[in-house]
Amino acid sequence: MMSNVKKKDVPLISISLVAILFIAAALSLFPQQSADAANAIYTFVTRTLGSAVQVLVLLAMGLVIYLATSKYGNIRLGEGKPEYSTLSWLFMFICAGLGSSTLY
Repeated sequence: MMSNVKKKDVPLISISLVAILFIAAALSLFPQQSADAANAIYTFVTRTLGSAVQVLVLLAMGLVIYLATSKYGNIRLGEGKPEYSTLSWLFMFICAGLGSSTLY
């Protein structure tokens, strides 16, 4: 019988924590330089990639709408009954959208 206890990946957790702590320390020790760097990156990305990102999002939305409305939209993934109803999925997506918009 297999155990349901999951083992922790200690190296992955350790490296992630060290990286997060290093970045947090650097941001808190050098707030003005961090703000200047963030503004420079933001300006570069919005001026250079702004239109390309909008076009890619438009194309992705078109692809998703096509897949949902074509014959491929009725393909079932898996054999069993869905764990959540369509209404539950709708509310989960709404809550995820509200949560992410609140965060940013």
